[in-house]
Amino acid sequence: MSIHKHLFIFLALTSCLLVSHTSLIAEELPEITIKDRLFEDTTVISPTSVVTEEQLEKVNFATTEDAIALEPNLIVRRRFIGDPNGVIGIRGSNMFQGHRSMVFSNGIPLHYHLQTRWSGAPRWSLVSPGEIEEIEVIYGPFSAEYSGNSMGGVVNIKTKSPTERKFTLEGNLFVQDYDEYGTDDTYNGSRGFFSYEDKLDNLTIFASYNRLDNDGHPQSFYSSTGTAGNTGTSVTGVIPGENNKKSDVLYYGDNGSEKAQSDLLSLKLGYDLGDYELRSSLAYEQRDRRQQNLNNYLTDENGETVWSGTVNYNGQDMSLRASNFEERYQDRDSLLFGLGLSGPIGQTDWVFDLHYSDFEILKDKEIRTGRNPLDPDYVTTNESLGARITESDDTGWETFDAKAGTDYLFGNEKARLSVGFHYDEYELSVKPYNYDAINNIKGDSRGASGGETSTKAVFAQFGYAFSEKYDLALGVRYEDWESKGAFSSDGDVVVANRDEQEISPKMSLGYFPTNDVAIRYSVARAVRFPIVEELYRNESAENFEFISDPNIEPEDGIHHNLSIEKILNAGQVKLNIFHETVDDVIFTFSGELAGGGSQSTTLPVDEVETTGV
Repeated sequence: MSIHKHLFIFLALTSCLLVSHTSLIAEELPEITIKDRLFEDTTVISPTSVVTEEQLEKVNFATTEDAIALEPNLIVRRRFIGDPNGVIGIRGSNMFQGHRSMVFSNGIPLHYHLQTRWSGAPRWSLVSPGEIEEIEVIYGPFSAEYSGNSMGGVVNIKTKSPTERKFTLEGNLFVQDYDEYGTDDTYNGSRGFFSYEDKLDNLTIFASYNRLDNDGHPQSFYSSTGTAGNTGTSVTGVIPGENNKKSDVLYYGDNGSEKAQSDLLSLKLGYDLGDYELRSSLAYEQRDRRQQNLNNYLTDENGETVWSGTVNYNGQDMSLRASNFEERYQDRDSLLFGLGLSGPIGQTDWVFDLHYSDFEILKDKEIRTGRNPLDPDYVTTNESLGARITESDDTGWETFDAKAGTDYLFGNEKARLSVGFHYDEYELSVKPYNYDAINNIKGDSRGASGGETSTKAVFAQFGYAFSEKYDLALGVRYEDWESKGAFSSDGDVVVANRDEQEISPKMSLGYFPTNDVAIRYSVARAVRFPIVEELYRNESAENFEFISDPNIEPEDGIHHNLSIEKILNAGQVKLNIFHETVDDVIFTFSGELAGGGSQSTTLPVDEVETTGV
């Protein structure tokens, strides 16, 4: 869907949006939000932690992911302020298994279930810190509401809903002194945020602009293993040390500062139509990355920088990889659109929620110059198309959810039920080329590839309170998953389509011995289907390869959780003990190529068992 069509739909719906806290049906029912009313079981049967608005007001955070950084059993790998690679790990799922975590903003997916490792980080920057009202972290796949991608957990971000006219202006300044290996420098940055919010009768408006501009410190350090000899050019500046495997190495440079700049324009509109609520949101982001100030520590006897070849330091020969010092640039424009409708179903005790979202990468271009511009071989390398350009178009996703629920099934206040339908379609296209970064000339493809996955799912979540002391919840999720549209550099389909179906049952039993103690055991099966990159991405270059597996099996896990909660006079204590066994775990392994460079491969591990508390 084009940006023009998105804007047309969005502007046509300016009179019909919001999420307000109105009474949903009969007057005797409590005033409660659609989300709470429909899916209360999700947070009852699953361990849950909430970051409230009051807590957020006491924290100075510059990016959205900072708001959950201190939540238990969760980690976000954010290397510096503005880092676009802030991958998330929850419970038994590590930071490079981001496809096992789900992140939503008002029901709109921010998780990037297209790529793996750092490339699969959620699109945190599509929500500015100034918009956030509350964040909810749900641990594990114990609710049928979510797919097997919730093996780790789910992060739900709720943004502010205007109640009056308000203008907000915020600003941050960052200063970092850095002194490590051969770099001693100071890095600076800033963030600015402006918002306008208003409530005009039944219409609510929240418009904002967020700009982040920051220089991050060096993230990668370049080293070589020295060998006894005296054949290379004599150099100074080498720094002996150890790598992360505790092996002795000789450091000769780093990747310098990374300049991260993003501009986010966001507009959310809401409209109350009696008992019904319409809401819509649009977010457009321009992101710019620059890595130009790489640091080479080495100089020869004449004081000249040495960029490549074999060098000698104190009787040890070492080889330099000249491409380590290449400059990198990335420009990415993204558009996120969401539309929702909630309300009662007639005069019944049932309520519904419909939600559509679309994420589209409008432009994503990354350039690597092959050599540093100060390297004598820079021009010849580019003339021979030794640089790289990678473009990602036709990349993004669409989702649709239809859910309904009641807390009074067949008029019984002890019985509750939620049901729903889900559809998603994910598409990835990676087109890498050899390139002349000086004259902007594309060469041959280095292995364009991509494809699509789609899922259709239905779920039901039933609960019954036998008494004040016992509560039972049962859930089931049926998923029909398909992978299709695989292509190679010449556009041909390289593998057959796949279609698989799985059923994931859930069960949770609660026991409440006293009014202030709750004990609950939950168990669930969860199936995590492969994402597009794990299936279809294949790329080959002089010093880099990515090899996928179109036949790789989905991950299949059994997850247990025992929760004990005690309410105190001024707070609460929660203890969770969990155990999970996951078969056919998909990892993206990286290793060294024989002639230098790296290779990444998606491979299955028979079983991974995790126990935690």
